[in-house]
Amino acid sequence: MISRESSITVVIPVWDDYVAFLPDAVDSITRDAPDAAVVVVDNASRVTVPELPGTSVVRAPQRLSVGAARNLGVWRARTEYIVVLDADDKLLEGTLGFLESRMRADDSLSACATSLLEGDTGRRHRTPRRFVPALSRLRRVFALAHCVWSLYPIQGCTLMRTEQVRAAGGYADAGWGDDWVLAVSLAFRGRIEVHRRLGLIYRGTHGSLWRTPKRSSELVASARLVRDRIRSDPAAGRGVKAALPLLAALQLAAVYVLRPAFLATRRLERLRRGS
Repeated sequence: MISRESSITVVIPVWDDYVAFLPDAVDSITRDAPDAAVVVVDNASRVTVPELPGTSVVRAPQRLSVGAARNLGVWRARTEYIVVLDADDKLLEGTLGFLESRMRADDSLSACATSLLEGDTGRRHRTPRRFVPALSRLRRVFALAHCVWSLYPIQGCTLMRTEQVRAAGGYADAGWGDDWVLAVSLAFRGRIEVHRRLGLIYRGTHGSLWRTPKRSSELVASARLVRDRIRSDPAAGRGVKAALPLLAALQLAAVYVLRPAFLATRRLERLRRGS
């Protein structure tokens, strides 16, 4: 349980079919942290977004990108910490209290992340990978590696310092990959702590951004957004900016070489299990 006067705001952007999941998402917050501030962002939804008890609603005048809708809620936050939760996901009991305790124990942390539980299978989600918690202890190495490929999730299962999120420029104004951009900026502002502890039920509903297979061109576009943020972010430092051509080459290698090899290996493993 977090403190009675909460220092956490949970932002939930929602629109159209996602409105049906909103009550469950809000309930998962208020049951565990009844004093948390909950800001619901109505992203010009065609389905009426209700004002649920314990929430405040900010309405976008027109449909925004996912990143811009998240930022609309971020700029409404008045608390020290912030979590941005997707409407079709749910927090697990004790998550906010655990994350707050870790952030208060270490001022060097920019973000503290937990792991995901798949709602449909009951299994641990592959993100974050098993090696990530150990790698996150090496701050600079982790920050650079995260520029090449997204290593930790910041949606729902991660607590961030509101002031740093704003200083970084928030999420990228994009429909996908916006969270990777912010996660990179936070990694340059402090240490990222990643835990194997499960903190979020990822429901992966039909049409979910994460569940929709991504083409290589979409991954390359997201990687370009990361480089654009690095160019404009003073926290990245001149050395990282000078290394942008190398980072670009590594990003392309990850998309066109490492990812296909990994997917091929995974298909072979599935075939072996099926035989």
